[in-house]
Amino acid sequence: MTPAERRVAHTLLETYPTAGLKSLPRLAEGAGVTGPTVLRFVRKIGFDGYPDFQRSLRDEVQARSEGLHSLYETKGPTQVDDVFRRSQEAFTRALDATLASSSLEKDLADVAALLSDRKRRVWFVGGRFSQLVANYLYMQLRMLRPGCLMVNEAPERRVLDSMDISRRDVLCLFDYRRYQEDTIETGKRAADRGAVVVVFTDPWLSPAVEHCRHALISHADSASPFDSLLGAFALTELIAAEVLTTLGDEGRARVAEIEEVHGHLLDPPTAVADSDEGGWKAG
Repeated sequence: MTPAERRVAHTLLETYPTAGLKSLPRLAEGAGVTGPTVLRFVRKIGFDGYPDFQRSLRDEVQARSEGLHSLYETKGPTQVDDVFRRSQEAFTRALDATLASSSLEKDLADVAALLSDRKRRVWFVGGRFSQLVANYLYMQLRMLRPGCLMVNEAPERRVLDSMDISRRDVLCLFDYRRYQEDTIETGKRAADRGAVVVVFTDPWLSPAVEHCRHALISHADSASPFDSLLGAFALTELIAAEVLTTLGDEGRARVAEIEEVHGHLLDPPTAVADSDEGGWKAG
């Protein structure tokens, strides 16, 4: 892009999405460019013109704010024998779209390198539902490396935990529509303290992406009013596999040690009689 076109992009991102809902002359004025520059910009990013760009933006704004009630109106109960087929199609679309990004392989490698650095502590935080995905990645990575911590779900504990995040840390933040304010605030606090923030979100983008170094997007297609987390779980498994490969023998040794400890806890030594001493000893 030309410097003038980049000014249009920066102006849009500074107050996204509201800047793009203004008239073309007002957006051009705010960016300090001419109207034709704005038109060249929107065409360069794939739109036929400014009206086409604004239609897409309005659809995105509506999708970001859709709640369970409105989704229930469009994805409510159907014939029982139709649920399996529609679910299969939706899950296939969600996985294909999640894994189709041309930059995903590099993004995953960069994130895995961060999460494999044992000098960094890794924190995990999510919302009401996305906490499940955060906890899943946390449980996998703590098997492979030390220094993994969950940010507490209780609001007052979240504030305290976020104050413990330091400049050398990484925060894995999970936030999907409708976005949760205290989760977003945790990301902002972590970024302000110098931590690297990795945001896992949907195609409509949590506001937390303003504070992140990496954003990993998963698609949420489902046959019900509830957005699917299938793509999000798939990304966590890909990351865990990348970290496993990166850590190599270190990760293998930690897993072996954990399994040994678990083995002792689940199958403790049996007490047997010692006939010579007349007492008991561990067998």
